Amino acid sequence: MRRVTPAEFVLAHTRQRPAPFVPELQLHLADDSLEVWEATEVAVDRGEVPPPFWAFVWAGGQALARHLFDHPELVAGRTVIDVASGSGVVALAAARAGAAAVTATDLDEFAVAAVRLNARLNDVPVEARLVDVRDVETAPGAVVTAGDVFYDEKIAAVMLPELSRLAAGGATVLVGDPHRAYLPADRLAVVASYDVLVETDLESEPVKPTIVATLLT
Repeated sequence: MRRVTPAEFVLAHTRQRPAPFVPELQLHLADDSLEVWEATEVAVDRGEVPPPFWAFVWAGGQALARHLFDHPELVAGRTVIDVASGSGVVALAAARAGAAAVTATDLDEFAVAAVRLNARLNDVPVEARLVDVRDVETAPGAVVTAGDVFYDEKIAAVMLPELSRLAAGGATVLVGDPHRAYLPADRLAVVASYDVLVETDLESEPVKPTIVATLLT
């Protein structure tokens, strides 16, 4: 039996609808977190299954995308690299805001497929690549975006030093986060706060207070 491609899987388990806090963007999103998680386990059928973060829009990513829409001068004419891109909502917003080039990176092949589909759906030029944050390289003046990447201790232990490395190399690192447990608040300069509409299937409340911040070097 032929294994479905990641793109086919994304299309089979999502529907097109706007992001709650960024209605300018239509995305391929799932309605049922348990259903898509179980389907992912069956489809992958090997080792540890990456959670289907790509199938939903999270508070940190939505806040960061909203901020880029409202402040396009942050990325206009600049190179943007979005790490742990998930659905690609931040990368798409950067492209719409006038970035010169946008690359969305993720460790999950399903996320990469979702970003490509979402970029096509919104007719924006975003390159999606299967890349670990530890392998990301940027030039001075680039913008690195990271939405909701401090939700887990192990993930945060990788993200903080790698994002710091990119900032030390001359990139502007923008973080969106709803005050997750491992957010390094002492390393951030908050530039905006939003009350973000979220998926009630994923969060304990329908609105999450969320910050957008610059990572300090």
